[in-house]
Amino acid sequence: MKLTIFLPLAAFLSWAIAETTDPTDDASPCLLRCMSEAADVAGCASSVDTECTCPSAAFKDALGSCLQHSCTEDDITAAGELHKERCGTTPAE
Repeated sequence: MKLTIFLPLAAFLSWAIAETTDPTDDASPCLLRCMSEAADVAGCASSVDTECTCPSAAFKDALGSCLQHSCTEDDITAAGELHKERCGTTPAE
C-alpha cells in the first residue's frame, strides 16, 4: 500500500523539481554578468525581476551591448531564449 502511494508521489516531486529549476543554472558566467549589469543600469532589483526587466528598454539595450562586446554567439542565443521564456517575447519586441 505504501509503495503505491510513494511511487506516484516520487514521480510528481521529481517533475516539480525539474519545473522549478532556474533557467540561469546553465547560463555562462559572461551571460550572468551581463544580465546583472543590465539590471543595475535599468534600475531593477535583479536580473530575475521580470516585472522590471521585461518591459525595460534600458535593460534590453544594456544587455545587448554587453553581450555583443563580451560574450559568445551562444550566449547571445541563450539570452534571447531566456528572455522569451521569462517574458513571453523576443528581446526585439
